[in-house]
Amino acid sequence: MKKLIAVLLSVFLVAGAFAACSNKSEKENNTEHNHIATAATITTDKAKIKDMDALNLIKSYSPEELSLTNQDMHECSFMILSSGAELNGEYYVKVIATVKTEHVDEEGNVSYTLDNRGEYYIRYDGKQVLKKDMTSGEEKFEELEVKEVPSSEE
Repeated sequence: MKKLIAVLLSVFLVAGAFAACSNKSEKENNTEHNHIATAATITTDKAKIKDMDALNLIKSYSPEELSLTNQDMHECSFMILSSGAELNGEYYVKVIATVKTEHVDEEGNVSYTLDNRGEYYIRYDGKQVLKKDMTSGEEKFEELEVKEVPSSEE
């Protein structure tokens, strides 16, 4: 649990740094494209699928469907952002597949890097699941077939 909190805090720190460094002209240009709004301003309270149910839904897809290798699927930690994301005027729960790598320098100091291998978006009503194209630098998404949500309450 501590690792998950540390990873989520790192993700929010990086997102906050990018948001703070962006200028107004970049924001205006992004509104013309598939734009994801700042996650901190969107609540997931109204989402039908969230928390462990969202993680279980994404994990129910095969590595091929998620555009992950079998090794990535085994090594990845799946994390859900506590805030929602806006994409094309719709609200989504965002799930990230990431691999944490430990680095030790010459003095024995330990640091970690996070390598996002996949980003997945579940619409609040649960009727659409999107997979972000991680190979291009653009905000492109592929729609995945919607599966029945595995429930954490079972």
